[in-house]
Amino acid sequence: MVEPSAPLLIGGGGSTVVVGEHLLEALDRIARSARTCETAGERLRPIAAPLPGDPWNGTGSELEQAAARVRAQAESLELLGTSVRLALDAYGEVESRVQSWVQRALEPVASTLAFLGARLGLGLLPTVLPALGVAAVAWMLLPKASRESFSRSAEAGLERATGRLLDDQMTTRALRLLMTATDDAALGALGVPSALLTQYRALGLDSVAATAGTVLAVGVIAGDRGRAPVVVAPAARPVAATAPLGVADRVARIPDPAQPVRVERFVDRVGQERFEVYIAGTAGEAADGGPLVEGGEQPFDFSSNIALLAEHDASSLQAARQALAEAGAGAHSEVVFTGYSQGAAVATLLAESGEFRTAGLVTVGGPTGGMPVTGDYPAVVIAHDDDPVTALGGPQQRTEAIVVTAPRGDGWSDGDPLVAGHALEQYRRTAERVDAAEAPLLRGALDALPNGARDVQGEATAYTTRRLSPEEVGAATSTGSEVSGCDPRSGAAARR
Repeated sequence: MVEPSAPLLIGGGGSTVVVGEHLLEALDRIARSARTCETAGERLRPIAAPLPGDPWNGTGSELEQAAARVRAQAESLELLGTSVRLALDAYGEVESRVQSWVQRALEPVASTLAFLGARLGLGLLPTVLPALGVAAVAWMLLPKASRESFSRSAEAGLERATGRLLDDQMTTRALRLLMTATDDAALGALGVPSALLTQYRALGLDSVAATAGTVLAVGVIAGDRGRAPVVVAPAARPVAATAPLGVADRVARIPDPAQPVRVERFVDRVGQERFEVYIAGTAGEAADGGPLVEGGEQPFDFSSNIALLAEHDASSLQAARQALAEAGAGAHSEVVFTGYSQGAAVATLLAESGEFRTAGLVTVGGPTGGMPVTGDYPAVVIAHDDDPVTALGGPQQRTEAIVVTAPRGDGWSDGDPLVAGHALEQYRRTAERVDAAEAPLLRGALDALPNGARDVQGEATAYTTRRLSPEEVGAATSTGSEVSGCDPRSGAAARR
């Protein structure tokens, strides 16, 4: 059992309240104690009746008094539990209103500061450029060894400062709020009048999804290919797999971006099929190991991230859908979705799409705050409070998913990844804490997730994915063919 350094914070479930797991467990104990006292009082009542031949019924009177005290204790416990729940509801509502007020107050400030910054920057440019030129000349006059030593020191210092800045829960909170004001800042920098900005906000176009949609539209004009078609192919023959048990088991199976989708198929003793799909995060390199080119062959790139935040049919979303189809999953198939980072957004959108019979959803480290879960299925969303990637989706909207925020509290140190709170290995450890949690709200979702017996055998297939080039897409369009999920480089037909 994993010993948590700090209690998990649990929210969601259709509510705005976020509560520490220990408080939820205490509320459950209060409720169970109240029921126990009430039951004890009811059991004492029959034996408090007068005994035959005992006209004074001294024993019965004492039992009646004891029963009354126990029932009074039950009422006190029920009142305590009700009071705590009402206080939590009120706190959650106030926090939600304050957050909404801060967002609204931040929007005009962001547009004004961006407007002034753009104008001041242009005004200072004639002064700054000569200074930069002098600095560049001075740099080139330094001995090579001095330049290299200074560069190494500057890089190490910058990495240390950036790591400590990003590995801080205040940075994540601030970024979550700032994401809602990104569009206001951009429009303000362009000089859009405040009256038009006010109308823009009144129309509800200032969400993270709307902002990402605008960025996506501009990117498409500039040649961005975040929504370009993809092809998938099995990386190898299927291998035997046992059904996952719990959240940690699922998170442990999230694949590497080189083979970003893993699909498991299980058939129970009565012939009922169930699929489990695991979706990787954003890739750091191309499929051939070379540098990642946005909009290139790798569908799990930043271009797809923008399309996902805009809730469009991103290339990575298409890849996961095609892999499921290739594995045999259809509209009536029961599917559990598990995803990390970009894969978390893909998993959420597919689970909510209605294209499959969603049986569960588990996400870790995803920018899914603006993607609320509304379906009637168990869903667990896990985030670290010092993971800035989770803030890119904006503030968490009211959702039916159980949202678990884990305070890591480790702090950044030399040798850690730049965004240590986003590391998949850290989320694997947090998933073990989630499985061990006893908070009833979270426990209910965990118990509702399909957890097949270990002796139920299935098969797992890992899939490679590739975004089609403009020439391949053009060729398919010109012939009126529909792109399929087979990779033409594997020798299979690419069109049907």
